[in-house]
Amino acid sequence: MLADRRLVRWPNEPQWVAIWKTANVKGYTGNVSTAVHSVAPELLDADWVGLMKSDAEGARVMWSEIRLRRSVAPFLKAARTGTPFNPDAKQEAAVALQKQVAEYVGQHWEVISDGPSGVQLRAPKKMKVIDLICLIIGLPMLAFYGLGVFLIGLGLIDYFVFTKSETKFLPRP
Repeated sequence: MLADRRLVRWPNEPQWVAIWKTANVKGYTGNVSTAVHSVAPELLDADWVGLMKSDAEGARVMWSEIRLRRSVAPFLKAARTGTPFNPDAKQEAAVALQKQVAEYVGQHWEVISDGPSGVQLRAPKKMKVIDLICLIIGLPMLAFYGLGVFLIGLGLIDYFVFTKSETKFLPRP
């Protein structure tokens, strides 16, 4: 019954004893739910208590339908943004996404992909501090030694080969 969610909470020890005694009385014709309801009705789900009065097979069918609706309910609430009761919600979310993409493009981000699931953006590469140091130290050393070419080359290789640009994915509503 607990796995089937008919019980709202687990009975304590005295309640267990009372349920056991009620269900094992000579001549008892009810089921476990009836025994639990006679001892502690607050332990049972209110919907199940209402279904206990109908026939056993009909109650099982209705209970499975109630359980299915309860298990799907959180997903249905999330999917209600574009329902006929609130038709502008999806439009507002799309406009907000376009504004957010426009902000990123204004900051020199590049749109990589604009698909049905969302928009993927790539940030411009940023030069690391070590690359700047290599370039700044390498420029004056060009006049004196060949070490300047090496430092400038090292900084440029690090920037163009090893520096990865940041990517961001903005999902569509």
